[in-house]
Amino acid sequence: MVKYTETIKDYKVNAFGYLITIPKGSKVSNKTACGPDNNYHFWQDFEEIAEKITGFKNSFLKHDLIHRGINIPPEYCKPYK
Repeated sequence: MVKYTETIKDYKVNAFGYLITIPKGSKVSNKTACGPDNNYHFWQDFEEIAEKITGFKNSFLKHDLIHRGINIPPEYCKPYK
């Protein structure tokens, strides 16, 4: 079953050629290409930040976030319920 939770603090990461700050309260999910896995915390609500970083609604950054994702370490997230 796909589960959702949120980050408990900001997470800064270099990904796909950008320095990205994922803010506290961001939505994460255990959804992977192979099905749900509670070992993963993939960032879900990235569209607005990707557009702000690149200046484009559709960008390579957004593409990479959709298809490759950013897995946030569990210590930055509330546990799944």
